[in-house]
Amino acid sequence: MVILRCNVNNVTYRWRDRKTKRSTTRTVNGPQFLCLVMQHVLPKGFRRARNFGFLHPNSKRLITFLKLLVFKRPGGSATPSPTSQTTPRAQWKCACCDGAMRVLHRRILPSTNAPPPQHSQATTNQ
Repeated sequence: MVILRCNVNNVTYRWRDRKTKRSTTRTVNGPQFLCLVMQHVLPKGFRRARNFGFLHPNSKRLITFLKLLVFKRPGGSATPSPTSQTTPRAQWKCACCDGAMRVLHRRILPSTNAPPPQHSQATTNQ
């Protein structure tokens, strides 16, 4: 993004569309321009996730390894065998119409094997 003009009320800038690879010029008012720019500013202490850890472009081997760990089936096989039988899961039923409900979103709970919090203990001299 390149700022071309800035006056009392408006900001004109040029940006390149990644899909079409074409440059486009746009003029917006000052507060709207600040909102557009501030969407890309992270709070202090935060890092961009797309370049960190297993999301980094150079970590394809790590992603493959993590997929093997996550999708590993009990019994040692990472891929399902055609002869394996799976038991159907019990479905949740709607309290109103008694119809089957689908899970649209699951919440991952915090880890239960985390160390206990440190408490300050008063020591007594005996």
